[in-house]
Amino acid sequence: MDSSSNSIGCNLGYFRNIPGILKIIELLCDLLGTILAGAAPICDGTSGKRGFYLFVSIVGLIITFILLILNLLNVPNVVLRGRWPLIEMGWCAFITLFYFIAGIVIATAGSCHGTYGAAAFFGFAAMITYAADAFFQFRAHRSGSLNEPGQQYAPNPAGPPRPQPTY
Repeated sequence: MDSSSNSIGCNLGYFRNIPGILKIIELLCDLLGTILAGAAPICDGTSGKRGFYLFVSIVGLIITFILLILNLLNVPNVVLRGRWPLIEMGWCAFITLFYFIAGIVIATAGSCHGTYGAAAFFGFAAMITYAADAFFQFRAHRSGSLNEPGQQYAPNPAGPPRPQPTY
């Protein structure tokens, strides 16, 4: 299916462009960070840090999965054609900030157990991936493309039509 079509359907081509690849990496970082933080033992003073990190990573996992399914079904190109990159950029910027905070918080618990350090690594990896996704969504919004930075409208080389002279 063509990704620019006006119908809802399976768009497997979404996985072949930058936003689709970034969504897969985001999901993997979210999932691995959640597993590591959830499996880490609770030491003195780490339960609040662990809880905040788990909250951020699980919310990121759920919403990113929903966005992946919506993009896979081509919903943004049908429903919110011009505003979707802006909405997704806002989400990515929001979760980038929260992963930055959560990564720092869980890294302070790294002295207790090594799995907290590994969770912090995946938190910062998710933060970088979400920041890159926000950047590409910003470029897509600025260029006026639908949902993919690689698919842009070609400018008219002749420029705007000129009015015919009146004699």
